[in-house]
Amino acid sequence: MDSIRNEGSSAKRMSTGRRLLVIGIPVLLLLLLGGIFLTRYLDDQKLKEQQIRFDAEKQELTETLQKSYIDVQHQDIRLFALSLAWSVRSELMRENYEQIDQYFVELIRQTGFGAVMLIDPQGVVKVASDRNLKGKSFYALYPSASINEERLVSYPLSATKSLFVLPVMGLNAKIGTIAFVYTCRSFVAP
Repeated sequence: MDSIRNEGSSAKRMSTGRRLLVIGIPVLLLLLLGGIFLTRYLDDQKLKEQQIRFDAEKQELTETLQKSYIDVQHQDIRLFALSLAWSVRSELMRENYEQIDQYFVELIRQTGFGAVMLIDPQGVVKVASDRNLKGKSFYALYPSASINEERLVSYPLSATKSLFVLPVMGLNAKIGTIAFVYTCRSFVAP
């Protein structure tokens, strides 16, 4: 009898153990797979957030670099403008307008330079790289700009294009003004 009881209780134990294995292993596998998928999903979300943050920082840095790049070009123009004013001054005092015209034609050939003009103290364009501008009023061409400045001034025309106005000083007074349009090169992010 004892052996019959042992067999019955052993069968109950095996069936309980078997049930545990049959139910427990799939549940354990489902929990493990769920944990793997959950970890993967959370990692993907973190990666997307980092990518968005990286793109925003990259855009901000690119805009800052673009502005700095344009500022450096404007500083270079300021250095160049001083020597241009002295060259034009010496030819203007001799009334050598042909030589000034040659300076302007050479400037136009350089990358970034647009219209270049010499304006008399009354505001009339005396020499211009664009022949159609000669004899016209500077104020009609650029109403918001002034030729009464005592130093180089830039007027933004667009994000990368500016009008530079530079006085040409004689011994006692201003004898003219140089105005030119310059388009700054854009910073190209690698």
